[in-house]
Amino acid sequence: MLTRAQKAELLKELEGVFKDSSIIMFLDFKGMSVAQSNALRSELFKNFGDKVYFKVTRNALIKTAIKNAGLNLEDYEKYLEGNTALFYTKEADPIEALKVLVEFKKKNKLEFPVIKAGILEGKIFSTEEAEELSKLPSKEQLLAMLLGGLNAPISGFVGVMGGVLRKFLYALNAIKEEKEKQ
Repeated sequence: MLTRAQKAELLKELEGVFKDSSIIMFLDFKGMSVAQSNALRSELFKNFGDKVYFKVTRNALIKTAIKNAGLNLEDYEKYLEGNTALFYTKEADPIEALKVLVEFKKKNKLEFPVIKAGILEGKIFSTEEAEELSKLPSKEQLLAMLLGGLNAPISGFVGVMGGVLRKFLYALNAIKEEKEKQ
């Protein structure tokens, strides 16, 4: 059992989670063995270090933390039935964290953990939307695509200008060779 001081500390931590995290997911972990839970935690640690968290917490504490964080509890109550674990990050790329969770489940051919719902940048998403979000490219990939798109016209312009200069040099060489033959 947790003491009052421990509960107060945990509650304060959970309030911070709901205020500051870029992604929070409510997971049903019923049916996961301790070994599978530890494997998930080690997979998360391997990919993100201590930037992503998987925490099993009582629903009553989660509900109180949601209220204290200034969120509308009615929006989340239906997801806080049965076993609930929180999966969240404050620093890591939220989509990459979601991808690791989905890939872990697929790779190990597990039914659990089940994503009940989640919050991404303050907006609630469902289980189906979580699957779709996990298919999105990462932040780095999107930036690379953007820079590639911005770089393409410049590269094309450089290529065209290089071609014009080459043709001009070929023409000068041809004139030089003609004059040398005469």
